Amino acid sequence: MKKFYLEVTIFPILWKSITNYILDIKKIFTPDFVKQNYHKHVSYSLVLTFFAIWFLFAFAHLRDTGNFFPIFVGGFGAYAVNWLREAYYNYKSKDEIKFDQTDINMGSYGGILGAVLYLLLLA
Repeated sequence: MKKFYLEVTIFPILWKSITNYILDIKKIFTPDFVKQNYHKHVSYSLVLTFFAIWFLFAFAHLRDTGNFFPIFVGGFGAYAVNWLREAYYNYKSKDEIKFDQTDINMGSYGGILGAVLYLLLLA
């Protein structure tokens, strides 16, 4: 009897992306954090997400959700904005500025921290 194998190519890509997202946290504690301007992605995303979450709590009834959802919105929103920024500058510079996934991950960490900071100040 012949065995049937189904190969799903998205799973290795997802696994690599998730592990890189988690492992990029260690770059916060290296000299590259300042040298590669990762600190700017974290800090700008933190401030922008803090005010975005404040706006959503005030006008979009985000207060009615639990604590996990605003953190998800902050992290994913900052991820999306940083991804668009990286894609725009990569396209605009004709590949002189390389697309860096770590920049996007650092921005997402800043978004998570901004949402957590707002929730802590709200409590």
